[in-house]
Amino acid sequence: MLHQKLIDRLRAIADLSAGDLNILADMPTTVKSFSDGAYILRDGDKSSHCCLLLEGFLARHKIAGDRSQILSFHVPGDIPDLQTLHLPLMDHDLTSVGRATVAFISHDWFNRTLDRAPSLAHVFWREILIDAAVYREWIANIGARDAIARIAHLICEIAARLAAVGLVSGNSFNVPFTQRNLADACGLSNVHVNRTLQELRTRGLIAWEGRTVTILKRSDLEFVGDFQTNYLHLKQ
Repeated sequence: MLHQKLIDRLRAIADLSAGDLNILADMPTTVKSFSDGAYILRDGDKSSHCCLLLEGFLARHKIAGDRSQILSFHVPGDIPDLQTLHLPLMDHDLTSVGRATVAFISHDWFNRTLDRAPSLAHVFWREILIDAAVYREWIANIGARDAIARIAHLICEIAARLAAVGLVSGNSFNVPFTQRNLADACGLSNVHVNRTLQELRTRGLIAWEGRTVTILKRSDLEFVGDFQTNYLHLKQ
């Protein structure tokens, strides 16, 4: 099913009724594929659609001074611009990280549908609130943790979010992130990221070969990253 990852994502945070599932299954979309680094939306754009990520990764980011600051990563099942239903003017860029496939859903469909499906409206409202909780955690990560904790925390978060939509096999998952991406997400230099990843490998906490990340000692990695899943508000 085209929208299965969205259903998996929403089921990870809330209960969905049979009626909710039928509405999501019939959701009209326009699907497009993007190469690495392509702009889905730019700062200053006025949006009339929301973007459902089907495959790959997206990143929100802003240009600050002479560098790009990544504000969040997004995994399949996410709708990273859901807030444009009420705030249509984009105040940041949304780009692909690696190749990505995105389904565009019109604001008109959302507005018509959520008016007559209050239970689904509450689920999407919950999703927006969780997105804000993740954003707060990212601020704490950059502002209060050292380099190794920042990267360990980010790896743990991505693993948890991918697991929620069935994209972790054992303790391994695939990501297209470069060291530059990690640097821009964690407020570090490329050199610092390289040294930190080497430290995580040396401690036997992770293996990172090509695009495949394997968490070797989950509890130890979570301890180093000061990571707990409560801010993700996943159902137990």
